[in-house]
Amino acid sequence: MDIYELLDITVSLNNRLDTHWTLFITVHLALIGGIIYVDRPLKRSEKIVAVIVYIGFALINAFMMTNLTNLINALNTDIVALKDAACCQKLATMEYMVKLHEMGRFKTTIWSIGVIHFIMFILVVASILNDKARTVASPHSPNNEHDNV
Repeated sequence: MDIYELLDITVSLNNRLDTHWTLFITVHLALIGGIIYVDRPLKRSEKIVAVIVYIGFALINAFMMTNLTNLINALNTDIVALKDAACCQKLATMEYMVKLHEMGRFKTTIWSIGVIHFIMFILVVASILNDKARTVASPHSPNNEHDNV
């Protein structure tokens, strides 16, 4: 493969990784929004099912993102291996990839996927398990605006 094919595959896989991040963020916004805005508390059985389903989603998403990132990192290593080839010595793209490789940037993505998934796991599971009914003001409370009409 030449550098252009490697770059094309890398960009394609990065787009897939972005899609997984989008799914991850969307699911978390929906979960947290649902927990906050649903008036009734979740029943114990609903909490158990929610935690199990969330664990399944989080694990599958984390493994898929990690596998994609490992493949992207392998492609990036292959690209950097071409730095001394006649085709690539004066390419700005190659200089950029070599700098990323030297700084260890290809490895930090794996770490960030794990950390972000772990933090969100704690947040979501804690939110599910601590879900309680919201208190709603009584229609006859002294602070109710309708009493002043």
